[in-house]
Amino acid sequence: MTATITLPPDEPVILIDRTFDAPRELVFKCFTDPVHIVHFWGPHGSTTPVCKIDLRVGGRWHYVMAFPDGNRYPVTSAYLEISPTERVVYRDAPGEYDGDLESLAPPFMVTTILFEDLGGGKTRVHSSVVLNSIADRDHQVERGFAHTVSQGLERLAEYLKTI
Repeated sequence: MTATITLPPDEPVILIDRTFDAPRELVFKCFTDPVHIVHFWGPHGSTTPVCKIDLRVGGRWHYVMAFPDGNRYPVTSAYLEISPTERVVYRDAPGEYDGDLESLAPPFMVTTILFEDLGGGKTRVHSSVVLNSIADRDHQVERGFAHTVSQGLERLAEYLKTI
């Protein structure tokens, strides 16, 4: 089972869907708890040596993806909405983001992750990544963004088998 990636031709959005053989509560926890995220976030071959989460509206999520070639990519996001076990919405934020959503410039990217209980211990994760323009979306796709997310979801599927 792999992720399905959809690029609507007339919307600046990347849609990524994947079903997991795990209950919704566990899958949600994997996406919101650093103890779990460090085991799967990022593409194959990467690690996440830093992951800090303040899981609340306005809270900060900061992580660093590290690669075997020595490259490290710090990422900071701000949480916009959290509905436990159902939905998480976050946006890009500068590294020094301190929790003041009002002080942020308009977002470049807003991600919504929905967790759908399919019954029988299965969960569908639907990610919607909205960018400012179709050109921005296409540039992120060219850079490998959707492929990177898909690989992270593959890693999550494997990780879920171990817990």
